Amino acid sequence: MRTLVRLPNWVGDTIMALPCLEALSRAWGDELLLVGRDLPLQLTDHISPGSPRVVLRRGRRCVGAVRAIRALGADQALLLTPSLSSALMIWAAGVRRRIGWKEQGRQAFLTEPVTRPPRGARHLTAEFEELARRAGGEIFAPVPLLPPDAGAAAEAEDLLPSGSGRWVALCPGVQYGTAKRWPPERFRRLREVLESGGWGGWVIGGPADRQVGEEVLAGAGAAWRNAAGTGNIRVSAELLRRARVAVTNDTGSMHLAAAVGTRVVALFGPTDPAWTGPLGENHAILFKECPCRPCFRRHCPEGDPAPCMAALSVERVAEVVEGRAIFLDRDGTLCKLVPYLSDPAQLELIPGAGEALRAARAAGYRLVVVTNQSGIARGLFTRADVDRLHEKLQRLLEPYRARIDRFYICPHHPDHTGPCDCRKPAPGMLLKAVADLGLDPARCTMIGDTREDIEAGLAAGCRAMLVRTGYGGEETSLPPETRSADDLPSAIAAILSDEG
Repeated sequence: MRTLVRLPNWVGDTIMALPCLEALSRAWGDELLLVGRDLPLQLTDHISPGSPRVVLRRGRRCVGAVRAIRALGADQALLLTPSLSSALMIWAAGVRRRIGWKEQGRQAFLTEPVTRPPRGARHLTAEFEELARRAGGEIFAPVPLLPPDAGAAAEAEDLLPSGSGRWVALCPGVQYGTAKRWPPERFRRLREVLESGGWGGWVIGGPADRQVGEEVLAGAGAAWRNAAGTGNIRVSAELLRRARVAVTNDTGSMHLAAAVGTRVVALFGPTDPAWTGPLGENHAILFKECPCRPCFRRHCPEGDPAPCMAALSVERVAEVVEGRAIFLDRDGTLCKLVPYLSDPAQLELIPGAGEALRAARAAGYRLVVVTNQSGIARGLFTRADVDRLHEKLQRLLEPYRARIDRFYICPHHPDHTGPCDCRKPAPGMLLKAVADLGLDPARCTMIGDTREDIEAGLAAGCRAMLVRTGYGGEETSLPPETRSADDLPSAIAAILSDEG
């Protein structure tokens, strides 16, 4: 069966569709036919590279595009676009089976119209996944990944500035209205703050972003380069791959950075990260709660910048770029204490934990669980049992949009496995997280309910706070620099209050 896919028109949407396309490529190989605009197609070179493609250029006569699609001889078509015109074009090309979302009055041109959930009910990648399954694709890895491009990498090397190796990519452009744009002058001030701390980097974007790039880099030193509008999108991807972190609006560059494995600091206003947030680990999503968000408006009636974007301060974004996290003990701190917990049915969050972690994420903190699990060494449960508990924990936190970024466990016990450097009070798990996630320990806080938790945090160079839940009410002798709180929500409230 020859399967035609009408790609999304936007770069970001196309990246979020990559798992869907990879699934279809596994199912249909070179019988997968891709139709779309030039930039989205450039992102699919690794998808069924021997299959035909049709480029839809702006201004190209619709009749010519219909003829080109008809010549492909597709048996079924999957529309990853929501527009009436895309459904009409595939119908006019005579494709027998046509699958797509039921909206914009186009269901008459689809043989299998699919009801789409409200925006934000699930991630857009999951919406694409549903369509892919209907066309015979089975998704195994839902996080988009863009493989390296040797030719583009060589071009990217020529664009690198001199000086610092602490590279940050700034992505100040937007393609879909002004409401979700953090003001260019804020990007410029952020660049100045980072430059004073030894950072260098570049501005990433399309040709339309070249001028705003000049504004952001006004007065910058030799460690900065305006790469907006230079090279093709694969060159931009390779530049992003070389950055330690990318600071970006909700736009295609955000998804491009995530797809090459670069940590993203994403600035959200009128849109919803539950629907179009960057996929993968270790990203920071910053937003301010407003009664009207998410509104999904292209232009804010309150003016430019939109109040939700103006509320994001340069100082807060700079702190997140530098790397802040809250380390969490699990049992007795994040979850109610159950000795040697192994049954997911017994897992229960501390009251208010979900709301507190959501507030921490909104303030730019990454959330990292570090937990001693000596029950593995004792033979009481397995690593797989612990993984199932953490899957349940993520499901409990999902309604709060407060997922844990990374779990670190120590499976050892000195009586069974000998000494190790990861069992708290040793700082091994925290130090590994610092290295893995690019954290600044001085900007991190360890929250736990035992002296061992506190000593591990302080040994890693973090601040530490004891909660009086779990075993915390029994602790009487603590290092003098330790603070305490009644429970996790109180501890996080104190941390956020300190940060202003």
